[in-house]
Amino acid sequence: MQKLVSLDDIELNVSAADWQDAVEKSGTILVNNGYVTREYVDAMIQTVKTLGPYIVVAPGLAMPHARSTNGVIKSGISIMTLSRPVTFGNESNDPVYLLIGLAGSNDDLHLKIMQAIATIFEDDRMLERITACDRREMVARIFNDVEVEE
Repeated sequence: MQKLVSLDDIELNVSAADWQDAVEKSGTILVNNGYVTREYVDAMIQTVKTLGPYIVVAPGLAMPHARSTNGVIKSGISIMTLSRPVTFGNESNDPVYLLIGLAGSNDDLHLKIMQAIATIFEDDRMLERITACDRREMVARIFNDVEVEE
């Protein structure tokens, strides 16, 4: 079993000019922590441009990702709250306050990470709780209450 996040995976109250800047910054956390290459961040942005804002999976929550073949080094996630929300063009779920960047080294592990995150958000108030956090330790505690099988 592994924990979902470390403190280095979390950034709070980040300023982003638009959705592309938000995805870029979310992906940069993954790069800085050795989960992915810069190519993966570019692929995350290109995925939204090509397929649309399907990564906005719930009101206020986006989960940017790309294919593992686009530069995943090892599995991990980034968690980033925004100081001001951004819109992706998803009428049902915009604006976005929270981005969880996903990097799965294979499809199976990618799905397990997504299932663990879905478990967290079964509580309808979780997005509000996370975006209200002012310390990375508080966010880490929420995400690390759920473990992921390797």
